[in-house]
Amino acid sequence: MPNLNQIYELKKQYFSLNRADLKVKEYLDNTEAKDVIRKAFNSGNLNESASESRMFSMLTESLNVQKPEIVEYFDNSKEEDVALLFIDINSFSKTIQGYSNARIKTYLDDYYQKVIPIIYEHGGEIEKLMGDGIICVFGRPFLDLENPHYVYKAEKCAEAVIKEFYGSDKHVKVAIHKGLINYYKVPGEHYGEYTIIGQPITDLYRLESVSKPNAINFYTGSTYDRLGWLYSIFDDKIVTCRGFEANNLQGIDFNEIKYMTFKNIT
Repeated sequence: MPNLNQIYELKKQYFSLNRADLKVKEYLDNTEAKDVIRKAFNSGNLNESASESRMFSMLTESLNVQKPEIVEYFDNSKEEDVALLFIDINSFSKTIQGYSNARIKTYLDDYYQKVIPIIYEHGGEIEKLMGDGIICVFGRPFLDLENPHYVYKAEKCAEAVIKEFYGSDKHVKVAIHKGLINYYKVPGEHYGEYTIIGQPITDLYRLESVSKPNAINFYTGSTYDRLGWLYSIFDDKIVTCRGFEANNLQGIDFNEIKYMTFKNIT
């Protein structure tokens, strides 16, 4: 989930960087050779020289001296109520059938270059990338807002994503869900992944599998649906809302799904 650059940005919000931290950050900012370290924690298999190894040890030690709040969330498996988006391209596998690998790369490059900045602009944090699929989180510790304000952010993000790709060769769909999750750190030293776990994630995967394109999809009777009656930024002037049966999706307790399409998309 979070990469080292994000950790340092968060760390600046909660702590003053000491001299060693500043040297490490300067090294990361100016050294292209260590870009892989900047992007992920999963660096146990790096083939590093002795000097690079010392630098990496210095970096990880400085992270452990003063853990920012985000790291504590994972270490302590903290529970939070968050809004979740699952963004992906409808019929992606069918669309790219017959494409060369170079053409698939160009297609995905265009998609990611447009969608990822939208997510960050609205305060979301990317939990996972899976081909064309993106799961992102809106809520603490990444977005320090109370309910329902972080849900507003997720809704505005979903709207912006749909409008960005409407009429293009990418028919994007967005599943939105809300609920209690636990931040989770995979145990052991061999695969240091930071992720989230909980029933809302299972619900989100099932919802995405039947979601309508160019629409925001959610479960009828879910926490998000009930919240929407009072607080949603969307109303009948902006969207048309329809529903369909959940078709006995396995692993969920919801019987119906709603989807909102925008009346005015330019």
